[in-house]
This record gives sequence, structure tokens and C-alpha cells, in this order.
Amino acid sequence: METSSLWPPRPSPSAGLSLEARLGVDTRLWAKVLFTALYSLIFALGTAGNALSVHVVLKARAGRPGRLRYHVLSLALSALLLLLISVPMELYNFVWSHYPWVFGDLGCRGYYFVRELCAYATVLSVASLSAERCLAVCQPLRARRLLTPRRTRRLLSLVWVASLGLALPMAVIMGQKHEMERADGEPEPASRVCTVLVSHATLQVFIQVNVLVSFVLPLALTAFLNGITVNHLMALYSQEPSLLCMSSAGCRTMPAGSCIATSPMMDGLMSSMTSITISTW
Repeated sequence: METSSLWPPRPSPSAGLSLEARLGVDTRLWAKVLFTALYSLIFALGTAGNALSVHVVLKARAGRPGRLRYHVLSLALSALLLLLISVPMELYNFVWSHYPWVFGDLGCRGYYFVRELCAYATVLSVASLSAERCLAVCQPLRARRLLTPRRTRRLLSLVWVASLGLALPMAVIMGQKHEMERADGEPEPASRVCTVLVSHATLQVFIQVNVLVSFVLPLALTAFLNGITVNHLMALYSQEPSLLCMSSAGCRTMPAGSCIATSPMMDGLMSSMTSITISTW
């Protein structure tokens, strides 16, 4: 986003200056080269990595069904879509050629809509993954009954539908406009930008709601669920020496007969619980 649209188009102050100088944007060549190198590296690594993830997940469809691969596929697709749409457009119109915006009004709205869509899809996918993992660790028997690949697909479909709805306002508040006018009062074609079209007050409300919904609430939910998961795992590990006789030192603290009798039983119980937890993934 290059400038705000809270004021009407400005008349050109000086025809002798370049458009970048008149609009206050002048990126130096070394900065353009640096950002091009960084963007190219991010694009190459990100596209290759996420495309490989999608390929591996889709290739594994013929094997044993699992829920984790659907989460991986959702995250990889959102990252891949963001890379393919955002990086080329930003590199061209925000690094090398600030003015004019060349992708049209639809391209402007679509660009910010896709960015918002991918952001929501990513954070909500991570939150849903944390919820399923928490249930699988804390309630493995119930998780085996409730968490099926079909339900995971439905959950992630709901995540993407919700992301579409939450991203729609971005396609409304953003748009194409001209920042300057010619001497005859007509818009300066070269000053066409992709920018905010709403008032400052509306923009503030949107930003606050966006931060709350796309960052604060998903982060709090994910942290809460992961905290429960870690706390449950730590509680299990803290009981291990006294319940399972897993170490030789633990065996020496108990009567030999009870250790021999208890160890197979607890080993079998823990094996069953572990296999149930793993099978849900």
C-alpha cells in the first residue's frame, strides 16, 4: 500500500519533476536490487518447498488415510497461493515501478483479498490442528472415535469458507484511484495507485477487528490448546518412573515381584495408548 486516499487528488505541483519525486516515492537502485534478490530467494524456496509438500501429500492418497496430511495440504496450498500471487505483484509494482498501478481495480482488490484469505486460512488451519492434537493427546480413546479423515476434511473446508468470508471486507475497502490531477482537472493517468478507499475512522475500525480476529484470538486459542497438551504430556512423563518401572533405578526401589508383575501390564497399557494416539494421525 503506497499512499492513503483520505484526501482528494492533488494537483501536480511541478511538471518538471518526475512522478516519483512529486508523489514522494523514490526507491534507490541498490534497494531495488536487494529486495529483488530477497524476493527471488523467498519465491524460489517457498514455491519449491510447498509444491513438494502438495505433491507428496497427493501422492500418498493411495496409502493409508491420515488426518495430518490434510492439515499439511491446507497450509501448503495457502502458502503457495500467497507466493504465486503476492510476490510477483509486489516485486513489480511496489519495488521497481511504484506508479502507475498496472493491474487494474480488480487486480488491486483481488491482490489484497488473496493476501487476507491466505493469512486467515493459515492461522485457522494451525488452530484446528492444535485442537485435534490436543484431543488426540488428552483423550485418545475419544479422539479415535471422533477424529476421522472425513471430519478433518469438513473442518478444513469450513476453515477455508470462513477465511473467504473474513477476507471479503478487504476487497471492499481497497481499490484503484488517481493520486494527482492534471492542470485541466482530469486525473493524472500515471498517478494511478492501489490504495485505501474508505475514511480514516473506518480504516481504524477495520484494522482493530482484523488484528483481533486474525491474530489475537487464533494465537490465544492455539497457545491455550498447546498449553493443555504440553501440561498433559508432562503429567504423564512425571508419573512414568513410579508407574512403569522403566529404568533400572526405578526397579530397585520396588519389590522384585511387583516390578516383574507390573511392568508387562503397564507396558501393554502404554503401548495401546500410544498406538491409539498415533492411529488418530
